Amino acid sequence: MIPRVEDTQQNFKEPKESNLNYEYEYLKNVKWYHQLLLNRPLKVLFAIFLTAVVAPLLIYHYWYFQSIDSPPSDGYSTGSCLIRRASRLACGIGTMNESDCHPQCCYDVDNKFCFHRLPSRFCYILDQEWTENVTLQPRVSTVPYLFQRSTVALKLSIDELTPTHLSLNFYNPQLTIHTGKRVEVKDYAYEITSPEMNVVVNSSHGNIFNTMKGPLIASQNIWEIVFKITDEYMFGLGEIPLKQGTVKIIYNYDRGVSSVPLIFAKSNNSYHGLLIEASTPTEVSILGEYQIVVRSITSFGLKFHLFTGPRPKDVMKDVMHYIGSYKHLDYWMLGAHICSEISETTEEAFAELNDFINKASTQNLPYESHCGTMPIVFKSDRCDATEEDFINKGVQLLKTAKKRFVPHISPYIRHHELVEAEEETEMNEEIKSNCTSNLLSYEKYIFRDSNTLKMYMGLVGPHSVLYLNYESISEELIKQLWPYNTDVDGLVLENNWPLDETLKLHNETSLYLPYFNENFEHALDRTPQWNLTLPDGGKYLYKNSLYGNTFINAAQKMFNKEIPKWSSSQWMNGEVVINRQNIDTSWTHLHKELITMALGGVSGHWLWSSPVCGDTENFEIDRHSQLCVKWYMAATFFPILKIHSKTVPRDPIQFVGTYRTYIGNALNHRLSLLPYIYTTLQEGPLLRPMFYQYPTTAEIQDLNTQFNVGEDLLITPNLQPSQTHVHIWMPPGTWYELWSGLKLNGSVGEAVTMITTDADFLTIIRGGSILIIQKEVKETAEETRLLSRFSLIIALECMNTTEYLTDCEAAGHLFMSSNMTIDFRATTEQLYITTKGEGYETFCDSNIAVWANIIKEVIIYGLDEKLNNYDNHKQIQTSIDLCQLRDNNEILFEFA
Repeated sequence: MIPRVEDTQQNFKEPKESNLNYEYEYLKNVKWYHQLLLNRPLKVLFAIFLTAVVAPLLIYHYWYFQSIDSPPSDGYSTGSCLIRRASRLACGIGTMNESDCHPQCCYDVDNKFCFHRLPSRFCYILDQEWTENVTLQPRVSTVPYLFQRSTVALKLSIDELTPTHLSLNFYNPQLTIHTGKRVEVKDYAYEITSPEMNVVVNSSHGNIFNTMKGPLIASQNIWEIVFKITDEYMFGLGEIPLKQGTVKIIYNYDRGVSSVPLIFAKSNNSYHGLLIEASTPTEVSILGEYQIVVRSITSFGLKFHLFTGPRPKDVMKDVMHYIGSYKHLDYWMLGAHICSEISETTEEAFAELNDFINKASTQNLPYESHCGTMPIVFKSDRCDATEEDFINKGVQLLKTAKKRFVPHISPYIRHHELVEAEEETEMNEEIKSNCTSNLLSYEKYIFRDSNTLKMYMGLVGPHSVLYLNYESISEELIKQLWPYNTDVDGLVLENNWPLDETLKLHNETSLYLPYFNENFEHALDRTPQWNLTLPDGGKYLYKNSLYGNTFINAAQKMFNKEIPKWSSSQWMNGEVVINRQNIDTSWTHLHKELITMALGGVSGHWLWSSPVCGDTENFEIDRHSQLCVKWYMAATFFPILKIHSKTVPRDPIQFVGTYRTYIGNALNHRLSLLPYIYTTLQEGPLLRPMFYQYPTTAEIQDLNTQFNVGEDLLITPNLQPSQTHVHIWMPPGTWYELWSGLKLNGSVGEAVTMITTDADFLTIIRGGSILIIQKEVKETAEETRLLSRFSLIIALECMNTTEYLTDCEAAGHLFMSSNMTIDFRATTEQLYITTKGEGYETFCDSNIAVWANIIKEVIIYGLDEKLNNYDNHKQIQTSIDLCQLRDNNEILFEFA
């Protein structure tokens, strides 16, 4: 019987006054409650009793829900329905009629809500002490999702991967086998209790994982688990902080979570991490009291990684050790990359590209590469030679302009409609003989309709497309997909969830999947039909998240050299640049992209690309110019800067007047800061949230409106239209405005208000740092690196005394190559320059040098006012030749 609330009322009948007996003998037998009402001290005590005891119980009754049923017959824990409404866990879909609520759950009659007991009866039982080989049995034979049968056997594998990293793998041993390894010295301990399994993991800093005797459900296409990793703060999944009520879907789809699904958790002034390794559609819900509910459309199991920290930086390093990292950062990749899809024909595309190159050259627009002005899609036919001709001629235009070619390609094949024509006309026969031999080669690798087993036809724009299984395709056929006789400098892999815009029958999907809601509906809406049959007989649903990785591997095989790859879809793969796409042009999305990029960086994906000013068709240059200016300014600090236009171009030459000037200045500032950006990306992420950079500073840990850029810079972007002021919540240390040297005065956590205009993007520099920049920017990153002299901005950190500043210091370094780094150290009077490594040829050999070697000026912030020659800083023109370091261990420069 499901325990439930039933409101009952009792009618009390009062005796008629005429029937009362007032005789003396009767009065001696006055009822106790009459004595109470007539006795003032007793009344006072009774009132106190009502206030202190009865009233809280009544409140408790209406706030909680009582269980009055008898204990279960299996002898295990009864479980209670006495749970605060805010902490209840939905049993099944939650809101339902009482008849649909599983009998092992509780039911709230007033709210028509079915919820789990505490402890939940949906658990797995151990009949002995846990080991890797112990098989767990379900306590309840059915699950609360369509009353399906529970998975009859389950195992838990714990893999101690490193002293600070372990994984928990709940899996079906009938479908797969896992065996965890052990390490001797580790920073964690775990306990698995019996007979009702509960998993608790502790580190030296406290509890980091606890299933809390909550539900563990396993069945066909639905697994569910509930746990906690902290009682304090969480950050991740695109949210700073990760708040109660948040629901995210882990699945590769349009606008999904781009980085690894990592959650940082703070507890007892230290941080640990949880990584959810889910390749099938998985819903993650953050409920009351920081309970995390994970529901996955899977039959195989659930896997979680735990990282002990104690700093966010330690968590990130462990994640990168597991997923890998990008190791081939070329300097040119840090410049601006432009792409367009505005042309409809190859003739228009060539004309548009030629026009852009000419205008960009006239306006001295700094950019590195272009992808062309129409999308490149693989074809099953080779009948139309005009596209190949356009590609080859377009690339020649770019090479002549000394720009790079970085095409955007998608994984599907555009299908020639005549191939499917029923009439065997002479023309169709000719087309078939000339164009379809390529299709026949790929036929056995194409996705199939699960009902008819015919090739599945997707839709992208107006074109019918086919989808290849790149996991099994041969390298020879992969190379045939790129028929163009031209080389590429990089690849942007887009739409590789992959994209499918056909209308999906989601009402039909819900009939086959026991748990399917609007969150999953949105995730599956623009990917191929979930139940497609793969060439190997498997279901597409289980392979979608892996599809991006297989296309990444295939794209690499198309060319005979290692090239940079951007990808819109990946799974646990840190070896590619993240390519965000389909971002709307709005102030809200600018803010979201900054948060997403910062979290992605500290989760292990340091190289991150987000389209400047969005890339959807929702763009009007007259209405969005002010927003685009601020977006370009923010992009100064993006790891990778990419501008992607669809129907309406939004590259810099499309803007006019002051907007065009502001955007040009932003791109020039980007180039001037590249030495710092390049150095930072050798050691850590570029854009960083406050909790990551200042993990012990509680006053600013949950801020999502300002971001560190590396160790030494901090930005506070405009996030509202016509914004005239920004508030900087002060981090620890001394800070100066980057371009003026104005010192900011404020205590840690205090808001300092600064004026901002359309031309401003507030950036501050940390006292104690030296920033190396190149102001004389050229049209490309590599030209600027080689031909522009250096400027040093020295931001001093000083000890204050009653009269003047003393013990002022600053330090910085410039990474030039794997065997050459230049170190800088300064005081109020001197600058010291030394090197690490022997790679002097990178800046001194005129034949192979890639860096400049002259410092033209030194700018100093934080001196006494009497030493400044500008309002807030001292500026010294000089000419320091860094090549002196070949013969001397140190260069000493005295400030005049």
